[in-house]
Amino acid sequence: MKIGIDAGGTLIKVAILDKDGRTFKKYPASEIDRVISMLNSDYTGEDIYLTGGKAEYISEKLNFDVTSSIEFDATFRGLTQLLKEAGMNLDRYVYLNVGTGTSFHQASGDSQKRVGGSGVGGGTMIGLSYLLTGIGDFETIIERAKGGVRDNVDLKVHHIYNGRPSPIPGDLTASNFGHILNAQKTASAEDQLIAVIGLVAETVTAMAINLADAFDTKNMVFIGSTLLDNEVMTDIIYRYSELKNARAFVVPNGEYSGALGAIS
Repeated sequence: MKIGIDAGGTLIKVAILDKDGRTFKKYPASEIDRVISMLNSDYTGEDIYLTGGKAEYISEKLNFDVTSSIEFDATFRGLTQLLKEAGMNLDRYVYLNVGTGTSFHQASGDSQKRVGGSGVGGGTMIGLSYLLTGIGDFETIIERAKGGVRDNVDLKVHHIYNGRPSPIPGDLTASNFGHILNAQKTASAEDQLIAVIGLVAETVTAMAINLADAFDTKNMVFIGSTLLDNEVMTDIIYRYSELKNARAFVVPNGEYSGALGAIS
């Protein structure tokens, strides 16, 4: 058995390879000591591979030796494998790892370069959701957001033009949270939550589009724990990319790229 662990700021992602195939698991980063205890009691004879910001902490607490990898290298190895499995044959692209924050990368062939990052990511989504609605659970945020209406909170181009022809698509966001005063009604918790997800999704996608233009490509790949079972966010990413004439790819199981690549 081989176990790859990507220990991030919000989630601990785990990839397990054994005779039965491959299994992915995740744990809140707040449960890191429970994960360490489980490894020490149940997996002392297995090959453990670590990456991520909390990898050193885990390594120090384990009662056996492990193999560690640089996070960005491990993520790219895992992403390359997942792209092939998904039939996404991209030779030149940018990818964004949307975790607690967001890391930007350019990739060509078998190499990648990290070119920057942003503090806007899953941590932003959870933090703002909690401040606005008191809801701080990731799954609850996503589920409740499905019932929200962004137009009750966000100022769209069609609001400005009052339904008349506009020089850019009317569905584009002119100002996140900019319509709430004009709407003259109270936004529900669901409206606020989907607006927060929209803010994060459009921000990272806009950054991806600019990064892709500078790298002479239209291909943008999105991975990271913030996208895990988050159809609300991925739908916004796809729609926003389409409006901007860019190509977005959300990789199945992409949030486990680091854990999988740590094993490689």
